[in-house]
Amino acid sequence: MNREEILQASKEENRNRDIAEIENAKAGIRIGWIVTVCLAVIVGLINNHVYGRGFNEMLFVVCAGLATVFFSKFAKTRKRHELFVALAYTIGAIGWLVGWIIQLTQ
Repeated sequence: MNREEILQASKEENRNRDIAEIENAKAGIRIGWIVTVCLAVIVGLINNHVYGRGFNEMLFVVCAGLATVFFSKFAKTRKRHELFVALAYTIGAIGWLVGWIIQLTQ
């Protein structure tokens, strides 16, 4: 295989996107996720300080999102520790969801 054939095979494998473009997209998603989580926690803390109530809904959203990330990683890599982390975040998400529901009913 010459250089052109290798490049063509790589383009076909990556759906006509080059590796740099894919890595840039992943970096953007990663940064966006970090900002989203940080803002959710900050908003929750301010809400807790101003209104004097917990912010279970924000923690539920964060844990559910992180569980999704780790389940996705487990599906691709089949690494056992990814599954354990995903399950831990799932348990956390369920706990915060229950806390939120209890908070709404009071």
